[in-house]
Amino acid sequence: MEKYYEIRLSSIGIAVAMIVLGVLLTIYPGVSGTIFTRGFAAVVLILALSHAWKGLRARKHHMGGNGNLIGAAVFLILSGISFFKPEFVLSFLPFVTGALLILDGLVKIPLVKSMWNWGGEVRGMGILSAVLPLLLGIFLAAYPFEAAAAAIRIFGIFLLLDGCSDVLRNSMVKRAER
Repeated sequence: MEKYYEIRLSSIGIAVAMIVLGVLLTIYPGVSGTIFTRGFAAVVLILALSHAWKGLRARKHHMGGNGNLIGAAVFLILSGISFFKPEFVLSFLPFVTGALLILDGLVKIPLVKSMWNWGGEVRGMGILSAVLPLLLGIFLAAYPFEAAAAAIRIFGIFLLLDGCSDVLRNSMVKRAER
């Protein structure tokens, strides 16, 4: 059991890194998202160059290579969008999620109408199950970048809390061993 605590106590560096990263994500979610997206753009650019190189080599040896060149073009476009318009990439997932939630809320409206005479409690839950997805979906679709920034901020808060709990636990274990 003592070995377990020695191993866990060595993770204090990771806990401190989580705290620092959590603070940065919480305070600067927009910048953090932009940095992440531009890092993603760099990786995708490397993929594009790799596919272009493979495609050109295949063409040189008369072995086709059209699929690699098309893939290179797609990766190059994705890299450009990610680098020059990071807010578009960051807002894509919240926008799609918002659209699906709006659809879910609209689909539930006829269900609520059919359950209208089933009593107040069932009616209230039905209305709630239709209105909540509609409201959240409208917010996500209307403000996708802000929703992405909020998600980054929440992730940062959880990293901060997790790192702090690790530091506190490690200090408590050290005190208990004395």
